[in-house]
Amino acid sequence: MSLSQIEMAVPEKSLALWWLGQAGFAFKTPAGRIVYLDPYLSDAVERLHGFKRLSLPPIAADEVRADLVVLTHEHADHLDPDAVPIIARNNLSCRFAAPEGCTPGLTEAGVAPAARLLLEAHRRYDVEGLVIHTAPADHGDLSPTALCLVLDFGAVRVLCTGDTAFRPQAIQPLCDLRPDVMLPCINGVFGNMGHIDAAMIVQQARPRYAIPCHFGMFAEQGAGDPAGFVYACRHFCPEVAAMVLRPGERFVCRAADH
Repeated sequence: MSLSQIEMAVPEKSLALWWLGQAGFAFKTPAGRIVYLDPYLSDAVERLHGFKRLSLPPIAADEVRADLVVLTHEHADHLDPDAVPIIARNNLSCRFAAPEGCTPGLTEAGVAPAARLLLEAHRRYDVEGLVIHTAPADHGDLSPTALCLVLDFGAVRVLCTGDTAFRPQAIQPLCDLRPDVMLPCINGVFGNMGHIDAAMIVQQARPRYAIPCHFGMFAEQGAGDPAGFVYACRHFCPEVAAMVLRPGERFVCRAADH
């Protein structure tokens, strides 16, 4: 991933996305709007918890140019306490959309209350043309307000599970929105879905594309088998194109022909 990639034009009726590693993604619309999801771009988790980063960030925090940052919950590999202050300082018009559990972290990061949008479960938010649909994640006592999300960019809808256990009923309202792309966690520890659970949720949602995340960042977070996820998707839902991105890799999803 590079600034030149971010600056590339996006075709009409499409969405460009990049995996940032862990659960982080960047999105760019044809209009040039840039949205970041759970960007973990520092070594904060090692500083705070001793978990060494195994994958280098594809972009530095001070290179990020964003119109909106969306956070699923407050953990340091999602709300990066070292990167978010830099992003906020360098993007004065950027808004931060996040659940209640993120409020202390955003305050500590220097994000002004006026720049925040509080996200609650079972809601729909229109953020300057991007529609955010929310459902409760099940991250247990680790994060009671954690969310699963659909980011509706108009031409393309993206379902982001965030960190959650296997809860088909809770996520069903987001599956009903017929997402084009699904981004499930697959690490299988700390209460999160493993690759088989994630493939079963993909079968439930039946997106056109499925891209696993939340693996390969820390030795302590579990194996997170991306090849196993792709194989399981081929078994459960062969019509879905399951793929693995490398950190910083660009993928362009075009609108469905319907």
